[in-house]
Amino acid sequence: MEPVLGKAVKSDKNPLFRDEAIETGEKDCGFGVCYCSYPNVFRDPAAKLYRCYYTVLLETGERHNKDNEEGHKLITALAYAQSPDGLEWERPALGITEFKGSCKNNLLRLYAHGSSVIYDELEKDPCRRYKLVTRDDREPRHICSAFSEDGLHFGEYKCMGLEDKIVGDTHNFCFYDTRTENYRLTTRAFSGNNRLVMSCTSRDFIHWSGAKQIFRGNYLEDQSYSMPVFFYAGLYFGLVSIYHGGNMDSPMYDKVECELVCSTDCESFSRITPHKAFIPLERPDNDGCVYCSAPVEWKDELWFYYTGANGLHSGFRNAALQLARIKKAFLAGMGTIKGEQDAQLQTIPLEAAGQEAYLTLKIDSGGWVAARLLETDGVTMAEGYGYQDFDTIPIYEGEWKLTWNEKAFPDSGKKYIIEFQVCKAVLYQLREVEKQ
Repeated sequence: MEPVLGKAVKSDKNPLFRDEAIETGEKDCGFGVCYCSYPNVFRDPAAKLYRCYYTVLLETGERHNKDNEEGHKLITALAYAQSPDGLEWERPALGITEFKGSCKNNLLRLYAHGSSVIYDELEKDPCRRYKLVTRDDREPRHICSAFSEDGLHFGEYKCMGLEDKIVGDTHNFCFYDTRTENYRLTTRAFSGNNRLVMSCTSRDFIHWSGAKQIFRGNYLEDQSYSMPVFFYAGLYFGLVSIYHGGNMDSPMYDKVECELVCSTDCESFSRITPHKAFIPLERPDNDGCVYCSAPVEWKDELWFYYTGANGLHSGFRNAALQLARIKKAFLAGMGTIKGEQDAQLQTIPLEAAGQEAYLTLKIDSGGWVAARLLETDGVTMAEGYGYQDFDTIPIYEGEWKLTWNEKAFPDSGKKYIIEFQVCKAVLYQLREVEKQ
């Protein structure tokens, strides 16, 4: 068997919004936006809104950043959008940041690069409820943090003290890891000409550990870029942007794809289906670059917001916020290899306490699935729980209830291994439910 990636379905409402120009309210004083990127989307329970924080490049008429391409007159900025339902978005005139003589815009900060904002439900100080991480693009450049009471008005930057090897011109993504009770930051460094995903942790969002490498691509055509992380079904998943450099004759040169990677401990990530895009590049709106946000949970779905661009990484990118959705249970699974007659898959030992077990799967024409319980040696079969005793009881939408002669798990307190025999099928999710 081999890993199988679920298919996220793109919304028919795409693009949700596009920043081609923002009016400042003054005649002939609009300003162009070269791209909107690194989206950071979450549903805010306090404001009862979906909120999107993202990076834009603004045309200024003056040259600010010394490493911009020749002739570009651009600065980075942190922009904001909001939505009542996650589908219809507005970019409000906030009156917070002056640009080109006006505050009638949706900008929170100038010179902010690859920003991430989280709503911290555990924070006791209301003035620190919203936490921001960004790269301050003013010299000398640093990765900084700031705090806010409302998610819009942030206080002064505080340098996070990360080592100089952290470049940070990427999505500096931050989240609270409930498993370890740490704040985690993923950012980027260089090793030679290759890009590395780095991570550091903090207990208080002020003092940060040294950065460690948690993922890297294999070669110049396969470089890891930004990587938002989320925790689901006992695993950490990363949405790594893969930059295709190196071979200038390749049709993928200077494009960015999004792959799904995973980890058991958030210390080292592995590819699920190597070199297969989770959100593929497609015409017309995202055939050049894709940068994805950590998903928002909505009922039994995961909503992945991403910016898709029809331009290359190093050039002008006409980008827009877009959405792809997938059923939670179908995020990734294990399936038979093409041409394989049948295959077996064993779980880790599970404690049997009379609970019910449900399996989410997809079966191709002519395929089938059977299961049996084994002792922890992986060989000895539990009496009455063989393949010949297995019942196939479909519930709904590809979910089966696992029973043997209409019996659920034994109520023995012992541990058992479930062994599946599979033909032309993909197993996605096994969940246990306490018997009522």
